[in-house]
Amino acid sequence: MSMLLRRVYGEARRRAVPSPSTTSMFLHSTPALDPSSPAAVGGEAIASTSAATLEMAPTQVCHVKLSYLHPSTKVKPAVVRSGDLKTGYVRPEAKFVPLSAHVFDTEPRRDILHASVVYYLDSRRSGTASTKTRGEVNFSGRKLRPQKGSGQARLGTRSNPLLRKGGVIFGPRPRDMSSKLPRRVRELALRSALSARWRLGSLHVVPSLVWDAPPNTTGKLRRQLHAKGWTDVLFLTAPRNPQPSDRTLKTDAKPSAADPVYTPEQIQEHDIEVANFISASSNIPQTNVIRLDKLTEDAHKQARKAEDKKRPGELPAYEVLKRKLLVLDLGAVEWLEEKLGGAIFHEEGLLEELQAGMEQLGGLQQESGDEAEDWTDEEVALESEAAQVIADGLQKPS
Repeated sequence: MSMLLRRVYGEARRRAVPSPSTTSMFLHSTPALDPSSPAAVGGEAIASTSAATLEMAPTQVCHVKLSYLHPSTKVKPAVVRSGDLKTGYVRPEAKFVPLSAHVFDTEPRRDILHASVVYYLDSRRSGTASTKTRGEVNFSGRKLRPQKGSGQARLGTRSNPLLRKGGVIFGPRPRDMSSKLPRRVRELALRSALSARWRLGSLHVVPSLVWDAPPNTTGKLRRQLHAKGWTDVLFLTAPRNPQPSDRTLKTDAKPSAADPVYTPEQIQEHDIEVANFISASSNIPQTNVIRLDKLTEDAHKQARKAEDKKRPGELPAYEVLKRKLLVLDLGAVEWLEEKLGGAIFHEEGLLEELQAGMEQLGGLQQESGDEAEDWTDEEVALESEAAQVIADGLQKPS
């Protein structure tokens, strides 16, 4: 694993920081669009390559070009007609997906990645190696020869470790090989792995993992992946529009202490959507699919200790580093940002707007002091309650 970490970290360091003169040429220099703007596709915050998107963006957002896997998810080009004759096609503009820089554009930490890989590989060790001591081997306890008079060395039972097939001295015994690593360090390792993939250009985002129903699905998917160059790839998928858990809504809770919440309808719909793709990709070498919404359920099934069955599942950084390419659908992007705290950074702009609105409201109330005297007690109480609600929303988690 040292060679893998050295290659990933070295490439990420070389491409980490672009020069100021060429910053506007990179994808992450485009600002995020409002989901309600005309440039957003289907209400999603997907930017297009226009002149306005070449401006410098805040450091809280980076961008990646939207790729397409199944032809049905790709936007068809518009047809330009002159009378009844087709004069040509208009090539659709490339779409870009805004990503949280807190999750996908952090400085990769080689030491943190190494510690996370060692921690994950230790947890996968079964620790079942065992040997028998001199008290466990199947031999009689009778003394082999007399203590004196034989002219040979004194010898006791047949299970002596010095004899062939005897007991083993200080041999391995079944034990727990897992090590410990703080949760914040594991999350930093995952963010470092995702950021390294983004900086290397080996991170792709697709609208969804919709695929054709069997038969004749595996060969078609293999040819499609080979045409795109996705031969050693990890796919991450999750339902759309996750809701934060109750723990993340508390001011004293940690942002990633719990999993995003999905309704049973969302999970059922996603199961139907990705079933054909999972079935088609199961026989393709060096191609793995991980459902992020099932990590907790799978972790509880494989838990060896009772305390592990209460912890939420997590995506190890080792799985991200293991494959050369990483492909996410839009649901996986939302899951990672919600899980790793990136959604909080997206909400900072909204909180700043609310704060500016409060200041503007206070200025208007000061200018209209005469009108405020005519307010009733009920109107004053409603105004104070609304201001308190906005103030509570502006408080950031500690």
